[in-house]
Amino acid sequence: MMKLLFWIGILFTIAAPIIIGMIYKSPNTIWVAALCGAFVTFMSKIESLAELSLGPVKAKMKETIREATASIENLQKVATVTSKATLTDLMAGGFMGGMRLEKRLELHDEVIESLKEIGASQEQLAEAESDWKKGIAIVYHRAIRKAVEERKHPNRVNPEASEAQKNAGKEIKDLLDFENWAVPSPHQIKVILKKYNIDSTQVNKWIEDYDHFLKTNDIRNREEFIKQ
Repeated sequence: MMKLLFWIGILFTIAAPIIIGMIYKSPNTIWVAALCGAFVTFMSKIESLAELSLGPVKAKMKETIREATASIENLQKVATVTSKATLTDLMAGGFMGGMRLEKRLELHDEVIESLKEIGASQEQLAEAESDWKKGIAIVYHRAIRKAVEERKHPNRVNPEASEAQKNAGKEIKDLLDFENWAVPSPHQIKVILKKYNIDSTQVNKWIEDYDHFLKTNDIRNREEFIKQ
């Protein structure tokens, strides 16, 4: 095919200027036709030219590409470690007041988006926010306990809570290992609620949202979540 295209280009380059010159009698048109023919001829040989020109430097190009890839991977690793430290510190600070949870969530999203933009893998993204997710789980734990005891505020006791609610809330709290950010699973919480015969729409909603987050990394009802 390329060979045929080559000879068509040659014929076009020779014949077209003559024919067009006889018809239009314009030097500019003649040159355009000749250049078009030359271009067709050149394109028919482009693969051979590329192979000829790239042959001596092909090995160097491969080496450069390998070095560039290695540099990108190193950048991703450094960014992952840095982002993990940033997100962990960002979440830890949330338990000591200061920046609002809404702002912390926004910063988290920006960090993760930046990692995605430099091509971080799913494994690297998961590593970067591993401790952050534990912190989010603690917020869900707090919201669930608040709903169980029907508190108006997470840190304020509800004097009107029943003994069952107080006991369930205490057992749920005791399962939390705050020092290691280890939070009871939705199933563990449900077992306690069943033990005290607590079946609340609000509590169940928070447990479902918590379970959804653990499975999908997605915070549902975000506006309500940031109030916890």
